[in-house]
Amino acid sequence: MSRIPHTARIAGRYAFRRRIYFRNISSKILSIALQTADPKVARRRAAFLSARFAIVKLSVDLMLKTNGVLTGDQIEAIFRQELEDELTQALHDAYENASWSSSIAECAVPLAEAYRIARRPDRPRQLTDEDRKELSARGLGRDLSQIDGYLRELCHEIADREVCLRLEAVGIEPTADLISTARAHILRARADAWKRATRMFDDDVMDAANPLQALTADLGTPTARVEALRYSARCPPVLQAGTPPLPPNVAHAVPSECHFMTYDDRRFGDVIDEVIAELKADGVWKGPTHQQRRIMETFAWITGNRPLGSYNHLDAPRFKQGIQKMPVTFRFGGLSEGAMSRPFEKVLSELPPLSPSDRRSNKTVNRDLSFMATVAKHLGKTAWKPKAAGAVIMDFGSVRVRIKTEDSTELRPPWTRAHMEILFASPLYLGGGGALHRLKTDGPLERVWHDSAFYAPLIWYYTSACREEICGLEVADIIANHRTPHIKIRDNLTRGRDGEKAGEKRIARRRDLPIHPELIRLGFLAYVEAIKKEGHVALFPELYPDGAEKRGGAFFYERAWRHMVDYIGERLPLPTNDRGKGPDIHSIRALGASFYEVDGVNDNIRADIMGHARQGTNGKHYSKRIQTEGADVVLAERLTFMLKYIPIVSEHISAAPIRLVPLEKRARVGSPFERKTRNDTGRARRRA
Repeated sequence: MSRIPHTARIAGRYAFRRRIYFRNISSKILSIALQTADPKVARRRAAFLSARFAIVKLSVDLMLKTNGVLTGDQIEAIFRQELEDELTQALHDAYENASWSSSIAECAVPLAEAYRIARRPDRPRQLTDEDRKELSARGLGRDLSQIDGYLRELCHEIADREVCLRLEAVGIEPTADLISTARAHILRARADAWKRATRMFDDDVMDAANPLQALTADLGTPTARVEALRYSARCPPVLQAGTPPLPPNVAHAVPSECHFMTYDDRRFGDVIDEVIAELKADGVWKGPTHQQRRIMETFAWITGNRPLGSYNHLDAPRFKQGIQKMPVTFRFGGLSEGAMSRPFEKVLSELPPLSPSDRRSNKTVNRDLSFMATVAKHLGKTAWKPKAAGAVIMDFGSVRVRIKTEDSTELRPPWTRAHMEILFASPLYLGGGGALHRLKTDGPLERVWHDSAFYAPLIWYYTSACREEICGLEVADIIANHRTPHIKIRDNLTRGRDGEKAGEKRIARRRDLPIHPELIRLGFLAYVEAIKKEGHVALFPELYPDGAEKRGGAFFYERAWRHMVDYIGERLPLPTNDRGKGPDIHSIRALGASFYEVDGVNDNIRADIMGHARQGTNGKHYSKRIQTEGADVVLAERLTFMLKYIPIVSEHISAAPIRLVPLEKRARVGSPFERKTRNDTGRARRRA
């Protein structure tokens, strides 16, 4: 007599006891009901006991479902679906005619052997001595290292969540035992798929109308039940009311409906690198993508990092509402570390109530939505391609926050001319101490030093350029040997990363700005030559120390600007908006734009200097003055325009020979406040 597996004996014995149990209950209901002579009482008792019987039966059925075993049809459905998915991908890679296509067949044998070994009950993660002997005896000695590598890494990448989805799709609620069982069937299917893949370049397969069918013809046609289960596996079912809740690790995995052409089971977090690389290759994103990555990871975190095919129109507003609940000081971390490695709802429940000053600005929220709109548009060609032509499922643009133009809380206030006059009359420009004492006049020798701290604020004032445009300039961007010396605002390596040029936010930002005569008088061109002689590429090399990830403007703020603001604020109150924010470096640009807000200003020249897109049909399509008159004429006209509208506030600064402090001390202006005497120092002096 053959030995019956332990699980089968338990299942059979439990089913037999279930039948006897229900038969006994039915008999007991009948006997209790007949114990009274009153027919009404008997019927009432029978109805009551029948209801109790239905409840017990439902509880037992649910217990059986939870603790059951996979049926043959369910096993076959999981096996066939995984086999077809793995083999389809292998055929696609092989016939893609890419650089790796010819190697697919060579990898098939090692992969098939690795999965064959991995499907064993003990789930080995490396080859044993017996395995090596057996493989060598079969002529696979040269593939041992490759098989061992696949066995250590590739064969054990099947996550519990993926297995849970397969089980749920065929009508089984996942348990630890069933997950382990289903994983074995998935490994069996992959082993068989790669065994069949060894024939993918055979003539009979290459000549077949359907190569996949040619490779799986021996399996025969599945039964109607298996085919129905496979359809469920491909299209996860709708969750009906009253359905038992899914386990926590798959609670957000099953969509109510797939709105896309195909159901892509890759999770959003798994395609972030791929999407960033593709958008950079298309030229949509340039330079560093740390911010875009963080926003995409935040979207994955807030929405449960689900399979791509499970997303729908509700996820765009869910993302917006999620980031609006995060305080401005919140540190996100990454999907594998920090706050985002924990469930969003859990982290949110631990945060204190948001105060008005802690809320993220609507401009920041709209920025995040704009980045995600770009991602959705890109994925709309593949994984998020809608079933209905022209439909937009992931519409991030529709949930953008409307910002009222009169709402002053969204913008930092601009600097005034009086504030700039105070800065340019400071010891930093008229003569002060050395490094860390340049805003003070108490040093033994008062001198002016030339670096980013000296020139950057002057350039911002006289050109109205952006913070990073000036901090990220290169020596090659300064064109001195021209009738109108000028600065080229353009992509460069200093503002880029990994050998890639970057810097321009949009094409309108690429422009030539005349160098104001005040800058030339104060030695700017001589400073450029001095930096060139030192062998630097960056115009302000102190803002780009080796190995730094920060942008140059961030270094300038930390080293110099915050102290300059303290100096100004000590002498003239700083303007603030309704949220208590004062002006920043970018507010100098707002001041410059305000100078052009007068009657008679040419809008095209103003847009070209500010780096704004031109407006109107004439400005966008017809006015081509650089092409018709030449750059020499246009640069001279721009300089005349700037001299006409920008007030000169630096005439009191005397020109001085270029003086450079050591590189590590440049831009370190120091605090304008006197340092308080330490108590212990005072006591020590008194004792002396």
